[in-house]
Parts: sequence; structure tokens; C-alpha cells
Amino acid sequence: MKKIRPLLYALALLCLAQQAQAQETESKAEAISDIIDYASPSVRGMGRARGVVVSYERLPQFDIDSESDDPRVGNGSAHIRRNNQFSMRALAPLMNKPQSKLILGIGYSIEEFNFDDLTPGSYPLYSYLEDKDLKSLGLQLAFLHSIDERRFYLIRVSGDLNGDYTHANINIADYLKATVDLAYGWKKSPDFSIGIGAQWGYTFGRQRLLPGVLYNRTFNPKWGVESIFPANLRLRYNANEKTLFYVGYRLEGASYNLYVDEPPLSQFKDLELRRTDVKGLVRLEREIYDFLWFSVEGGFRQYFRNRIFDEVGSRDVLIDNDLAGAGYVGVEVYLVPPRSWVDKKK
Repeated sequence: MKKIRPLLYALALLCLAQQAQAQETESKAEAISDIIDYASPSVRGMGRARGVVVSYERLPQFDIDSESDDPRVGNGSAHIRRNNQFSMRALAPLMNKPQSKLILGIGYSIEEFNFDDLTPGSYPLYSYLEDKDLKSLGLQLAFLHSIDERRFYLIRVSGDLNGDYTHANINIADYLKATVDLAYGWKKSPDFSIGIGAQWGYTFGRQRLLPGVLYNRTFNPKWGVESIFPANLRLRYNANEKTLFYVGYRLEGASYNLYVDEPPLSQFKDLELRRTDVKGLVRLEREIYDFLWFSVEGGFRQYFRNRIFDEVGSRDVLIDNDLAGAGYVGVEVYLVPPRSWVDKKK
């Protein structure tokens, strides 16, 4: 027994030494993780990440002309007094590590059209859309992982309920639209990120595969560019840390499922409205108080396509709408991480 005790003491000391070494290694790894500037799409000079956003956009006064090859539907024209869109969205981190981030997002928007001088018996599409709430309720999950200081990738999956539903008649299967984004990028420097990717979604109205090139670059303390080409491109001017200006363009698309219960459109069980627009824009972003910002955006929106299809997912156009281009204005109020939180991470 006396001969065994020294061996047990030695083994115990060895175990304690290994445990201490493991703890020291883990502490060093955590310290290194805090020091390494892991790669991400963002560059210096970009606005701070948004948490909660509330926005409103209006397009006033433009004409619409509609044509259909179906004699039961016919042609029509009208003047749209205004097109409004109100939206809210929120993003929250489910995981926020230096190397990996998992973000949950929730969004809700309402779009409506108001026409001038619609009378009983007016064109059926206009009568149906008048004051009709076209809704979008969405949920998304995004995973951003930094492989090292130079490389990163992003996976984002979202599902949206888009259409004319109400709380009483909503059926998820009837209105669900799914979108998937994949991107792989390189952080060339703190001022330059580039990447390639693709989206399977509804930017052009109908679900399709859209390639993209990420290009974020800050040229000097005042000027930079932010782009996911061809979807959007913005030239940025940093007046100071509290004021940013942008000029550029953005492609937008939407797809709404419509279940019309009035003739002659009621003979089609599930119509689909698909639109694609391009916006030329000027934008101001300004800090109100540390974590609270607002933005004002204006420009010109040109409709590229606006069509009604005779069935969800169909390629058969029932009504082809020609909407005149129009100026627009939008405002946003949003929350960002307080500056003290950002400073702690630096």
C-alpha cells in the first residue's frame, strides 16, 4: 500500500496539471478570439446594424392601363391617387459569437392602392384592389460564419405569407413564399469586402435564381460604395459619424396571391400578382440619439413588370398592367446597438 500511494499522488498531480493546461489553453483561445478581426461583409464607414425598423413609403398620382386577352376580363385604365406601403421588421441575435452569428428576423408589411373616381361596374381588378390590404408576414433565419480573418459565408432562409388574406381566412399553404440566399466572400481589408452568391426568391416577381456580386468598399473617411449587384448599388458619403448620405438604385419585386370572390375574376381560383420595379434614390440617414436613427429617402420608381397570372406559379398572363413611373418618398425610424456596445467590441 505504501508503494502505491506515491503513484496515486503522481497521477493526481498529473491530472491537475493537465486540467490546468487545458484551462490555460481555453483561456488563450478565448483571448485570441477576441483579438482576431474575423471576416465579415461590413467595412468601415457603413451604418450600424439595425435591430427594429418602422417605415412608410408613398407614391402619389400615376396612371395605370391594363390589357387582357381574355374577353371575359377585358381592358381598363384608371388614375391611382396613391400607393402606400407600411412595414415593420425586427432582427435579434440567437447566437452572437466573434466567429459565428445566428440572426432571427420577423417582418410585417401592408401595401394598398387608392384609385380616383371608381364607380360600380369599374374594371374588376381596380375595384378589387381599392383599399385592399396586400400583406406580407415573414420569418427569416440568417447564419454568418467567419472561417478566418479573410473568408466568410452567409446562409439565409426565409418564409413569407404574401397576399390578400385576413385573420379569418388565412391558410399558410395558400400564401407561403420561400427564399434562400447563399454567399461566400473575402475580407481584403477593413475597408474592402467582396463576395459572390445567389438568391432563389422573388426579386423579379416570379421565383427564380438570381446571381449576385457583393462589393463593399470604403475609399477614404468620406466616400464608399455598398452593392450587391445587380440587385442594388449605393454610393455613400459620410458627412460625420452621425450623418450619412446615399445615392444609387435598387431593384424590388413582390408576389401576392389573390383569392377574388367577385366575378369575372372569381372564376379563377388563385390569381397571382407579380411586380418588379427599379428605383433611383437619394437617401439621408441621421442619428437622433445614440441608439435611435431616422432616414428620409426619395427618388423615382419605374415599374418594369406588373402582371396578374391566372394561377399561382403559372406562366400564363391574365392581365398585363402598364404603370407610369412616379416619384416616391419614404421615411424610417430604427434602433441600432448603442455606441457603448460597439466601442466595447473594438
